[in-house]
Amino acid sequence: MYVIEENNHLILIDPCIIDISLKNKTIDYIFLTHEHYDHISGVNYWKEKCEAKVICSKSCAENIKSSRKNLSIFFKTFCELQIWVKLKVPVENVEYVCQADKFFDNSLTIEWQGNKIYLFDCPGHSLGSSCVLVNDKILFSGDSLFKDYPTVTGLPGGSKKGWLEKSLPFLKSLPKDTIVYPGHFNSFCIKDYYLWE
Repeated sequence: MYVIEENNHLILIDPCIIDISLKNKTIDYIFLTHEHYDHISGVNYWKEKCEAKVICSKSCAENIKSSRKNLSIFFKTFCELQIWVKLKVPVENVEYVCQADKFFDNSLTIEWQGNKIYLFDCPGHSLGSSCVLVNDKILFSGDSLFKDYPTVTGLPGGSKKGWLEKSLPFLKSLPKDTIVYPGHFNSFCIKDYYLWE
């Protein structure tokens, strides 16, 4: 989960269940980069704690309503396949669903606390994948872009064609000093991403 803060106002990106202090702070939005359970598992928790609007792509909004499409019902197997991660606690399948308050088809621009936030479809990893670009300088890429790993397009709803024809060209057009915060692993500068093909 990422938290953006400006003037005691917050945006959560891909929320999980974690304790953060909300004293004198307001959560305005919850953004989802895609529908997979490991990126939406805290939506219901945070919706109970605040009145923030959940915003995501149209396909993500549809898929988070199904435990099969958001892969929560297969979560144990999904985690077992992640051979580079050592699990500290047992993981079980769950039948988790949640809902978006607003969705966009292709893109959405929001002015928030003096910042320009651009959400845009980024097909490839999943049908509902999107990215969040803040002030044309900071990119929250979800599972669409990692520094040292190619984008996984083989999961249900993934599309290598969508990745190569739509997402990759747009990401290549971003300024090379854009800082990328991926859904997993460390942040990096987009100029250091070399797995373009």
